[in-house]
Amino acid sequence: MRRDKKYITYCGNRLIRKTIILFVFLISIYPQSTYTQEILEVDEIEFSFTGKQTFEESQLKDAIALSKSSVFTLKLVEGDIQKLKKFYFDNGFFDITVDTTIRVDREDSEASIIFKITENKRYIVDSVSVNGLENIPPETLSKIRKIKTIKRGDNYSKVFILQYGNEILDTLQNNGFMNARYTLDSGTVISRNKQENTVKVTLNLAGADTLYYFGNTKINIKDNEYGVRTELPAEEISYKEGEIYSKAKKLESERNMSKIPIISSAKLNQQEYNGSKVNFSADITLNKKNELTPFIKGSNFENRFYLGAGIRYLNKYFLSGNRTLMLELEEDFNSTDINRTEFSATVTQPHFLRRNITLTDKVSVGFNNVENYKNYFIANLTTLNYFIAPHTFYNNVYLDLNEELIWIKYDTIATGRQTQFNSILSITFEHDNTNNLLAPSRGFYHSIMAGNAGLIPRLVTGLLGRSVFYSQFFKVYTLNKFYFSLAKKDNTVLATNFKIGDIIEYGAGENIIPVQPPYKFFSGGSSSLRGWNAKGNGILDNKIDGGTFLLEGSIELRQKLFPNAEGFTSALGAALFLDYGNVWETHRDFRFSQIAMAVGFGIRYDLFIGPIRFDFGFRLYDPSAPEGEQWLFDNPGRIFKDKFAVQFGIGQAF
Repeated sequence: MRRDKKYITYCGNRLIRKTIILFVFLISIYPQSTYTQEILEVDEIEFSFTGKQTFEESQLKDAIALSKSSVFTLKLVEGDIQKLKKFYFDNGFFDITVDTTIRVDREDSEASIIFKITENKRYIVDSVSVNGLENIPPETLSKIRKIKTIKRGDNYSKVFILQYGNEILDTLQNNGFMNARYTLDSGTVISRNKQENTVKVTLNLAGADTLYYFGNTKINIKDNEYGVRTELPAEEISYKEGEIYSKAKKLESERNMSKIPIISSAKLNQQEYNGSKVNFSADITLNKKNELTPFIKGSNFENRFYLGAGIRYLNKYFLSGNRTLMLELEEDFNSTDINRTEFSATVTQPHFLRRNITLTDKVSVGFNNVENYKNYFIANLTTLNYFIAPHTFYNNVYLDLNEELIWIKYDTIATGRQTQFNSILSITFEHDNTNNLLAPSRGFYHSIMAGNAGLIPRLVTGLLGRSVFYSQFFKVYTLNKFYFSLAKKDNTVLATNFKIGDIIEYGAGENIIPVQPPYKFFSGGSSSLRGWNAKGNGILDNKIDGGTFLLEGSIELRQKLFPNAEGFTSALGAALFLDYGNVWETHRDFRFSQIAMAVGFGIRYDLFIGPIRFDFGFRLYDPSAPEGEQWLFDNPGRIFKDKFAVQFGIGQAF
């Protein structure tokens, strides 16, 4: 009995001790539990570093989930610690440590978080090896060895490892190994040497053991109500039966078929194996053949913004083939006058004579009412577009051969009524590798145009049975644009452009007239020197008529104002710009001292048609102003009177 009492006492004491420990534990975690249950907003996120800081704080904030004004929880903090570690791991910091300091202000219901980061040393690549290439032909192995995405001595980067593996995979899949596969997480082995801070990278590929060939391709057109011939998409297939399989050729064939106007989408689906041959089905979905569409558009003709409205009819299967017919009736106008009323018919024929040549012919009739003259016109524009490089959205290289004939009846203040027969035969070379058509943030654009006017009228005026006036001149023009992304997600972009052009008149005779305004250069306006209104600059007595020599350029810094926002504010942007240049009567009149300069800022709002922009330009240097008033601050009281302009445009200035 006594022994039982001792045992009971012993058990009771143990129970009391456990209760006390549990109570102390609950007390110790009580503050933490309290504020994790409260609704607190993140007031501030800071980063502190022990030793070197490799990355910008903006990069680290992009890597975590917490942000200012987000709801604070310990679970999110713990998750962000792991996200930060992964971010550093992926960039070669395998010995990273991350601690946190959390400050809670219950009165304001706010929490402040400090992430304390110790990077330690960054690992570099000692070697990169690839397994799974035992059955690869020598010529394919040679292509793989030329891939230099990551090499010995580079900082370890998971992104570069993935890129390297994908480039090898692309090479294999474009050379017959259709089933080659590779995944970064399961297919990569990283061996670390902590003493030397180096890694050995081993990539394990699979499926590179069988060489495949293209088999037959069956064309399947869904709901073929227009009777589209199967030969039409079949002609766009880049490969032939029996060729070594290539993923690139398969994708190119899909793109080519999808470019046919009547085709909405085209997909090559694998059907069956015939030994080492792979058969495909080209599954085609059609567009509507006929479209009738009202439209509104903006343009910057002669650097002045015009708003246009009209109606367009489009036949996407004209004369039962890969060609289109477009009929348009449009009217362009600005704030001062109706500029143009035009009806046009345009036929576009891809694969004219050769696969990579497109023929376009446009016939138009219309009426212009432009400040100092009125005219009626009949015009024909023929364009041969020759694709030099594979035509993709991101890399276009092509030549344009243009022949323009225009019959104009002028009613001018200076000369009264006059009939003219103008022409220009030109060739244009263009190379465009920008990443976005409407709002480029990376890449470049180059173009150069050379043209001759008057050759055709001189040859055919005798056949017309009457004498008409025409111009004779050579014209050369080049435009170069560059875009640099300065921040993640292209939120900050530096854009610059430079253009120069010259028109040299030649020939003499009673029928030869000076170069007409539609072919001249103009400066000032929404896409030029933005401190001047359209046609408001130039070392000319009559600035409206334009000049025959142009030199211009711009530098512009574009910034998303609220890159992390959602809704309306996410599309807001701003810009700072410097424009320079001028137009001169001839190139012989050019003077460096006459180069005008404008500075300013702009507001942007992105739409699906491109950004709507308002630019506020100031005349930094006006060479046409009286001496002592040429610079912006020479007469501060007149800055917003005659040294300031507001420009409106749709689309980027360049």
